[in-house]
Amino acid sequence: MQDELRRIRGIGEVLAQRLVEAGIDSHAKLAELGEEGLARIRGVQPRMIPAILEQARGLAAEEEQAPEEKTAALRAGLARVREQVQQLVARARERLGGKLKGDREKRLEKQERKLLSGLERFEALCGARPKQAAKRLAKIEKRLDGLEQAGARSLARGLKKARRPLKRTRA
Repeated sequence: MQDELRRIRGIGEVLAQRLVEAGIDSHAKLAELGEEGLARIRGVQPRMIPAILEQARGLAAEEEQAPEEKTAALRAGLARVREQVQQLVARARERLGGKLKGDREKRLEKQERKLLSGLERFEALCGARPKQAAKRLAKIEKRLDGLEQAGARSLARGLKKARRPLKRTRA
């Protein structure tokens, strides 16, 4: 309970303990408390009250989001990443044309295939831990961002690096 409250900037260990003792053990309860109620808690800095309440409202809204909505958002993100990978490889083939032959082409295809199959396995597991899955998906997207103008070798390496967050995923 205290750890959840401490996610809010301006609430430390002592203030979190005082809030819990006052019966405020969630972000939603903190948001409902209002400025006057929060001002009555000993140790709250008056200038921090609006910021604390704003953060509490945001976190409470995030917690209320239904698991189905989170899973749907993750699946949409996965579809976006799949599309991005396929576009990256297709553009590289168009751009490099005749230079992409033999071993480099095989490596690129292999890394594309591995990443796409890893994303399929990841999709099956993302409903169990949506928060962790969202973080891993963000890492994958970040790694794919800089690969637009990469050559065949760099693109294959980038796709391999993008698979790393998938390897750490457990059921």
